[in-house]
Amino acid sequence: MTVLRIGARTSQLAVTQAEAVGRQICAAGLYDAFELVGITTRGDTDRRQLSQIGGTGLFTNAVRQALLAGECDLVVHSAKDLPAADSPDFAMFFSAREAPCDVLYGKYPSIAELPAGARVGTGSPRRIGQLLRLRPDVEAVPIRGNVPTRIARAGADLDAVIVARAGLARLGITGGHDIPVAEMVPAPTQGILALETLPGTRAAAAAAQVESAEGRAVALAERSFMVGIEAGCSTPVGALATVASGTDELHLFARWTSPDGTASAEDEATIRLELAAPAAAHADPRELGFRLAAKLLEALGPAAQSVGRETEGK
Repeated sequence: MTVLRIGARTSQLAVTQAEAVGRQICAAGLYDAFELVGITTRGDTDRRQLSQIGGTGLFTNAVRQALLAGECDLVVHSAKDLPAADSPDFAMFFSAREAPCDVLYGKYPSIAELPAGARVGTGSPRRIGQLLRLRPDVEAVPIRGNVPTRIARAGADLDAVIVARAGLARLGITGGHDIPVAEMVPAPTQGILALETLPGTRAAAAAAQVESAEGRAVALAERSFMVGIEAGCSTPVGALATVASGTDELHLFARWTSPDGTASAEDEATIRLELAAPAAAHADPRELGFRLAAKLLEALGPAAQSVGRETEGK
């Protein structure tokens, strides 16, 4: 019997995501069974705000090290937790995307309907900047913790919290109000799972067979955009790539917002993937990301110095 060892963090969400990947691979007949290997990361043990910890790979380095050490065959991450630059040590594959939007969790149906002075919980600089851009009269309260812990504070000591719809959906949690992506652009690769293996292994072949082609295209575009602006996950920037239904057009929109919401810049770009052509002639989604990064940095001018070179958060 062939057993796939899957490494992941030990949070409820991480375990749920890893189990879903294991079931998908086994259902495809690529392995007979799977087992989870729980891994504790620095981001799990250090309870300071992520912007205070600094560094990159807070939720991924230990998981990757377990893979390199041979403790597991494949690891599963929330793609947005990974450093944007690819590593030659790993083969990376991407899931289909869950809903990418953020959610306002609490009794208020929209950001516009929050009362003046409302306390809104989020530890994400991207969410804070876009929240204050829309509503400078509310207070952004830094919070951490797993998804159930955070949403439990809505209606307790906070008026609302902002979380990702994908995390709620994977945990089977309903409620909350979707924030339109035009109001709050999601984090790059939000809602996508990244599967990593060592190159050339049986696990890599299995991951390749269950990978989503569209998930890969949008993830590569969004990750290359982040590389282009030299950003990490705590950079207050959102990016969302979409493939127009029935076409091979890949569209990428991005927005940078200052941490206090008083300044912002946004831009967009589109390429044709040329999927009808031979594989060698297909357009590389990464070209779109790099192109949009250059456009946005040019539009920002001197302010571009404050965009990149950020530390990773979540």
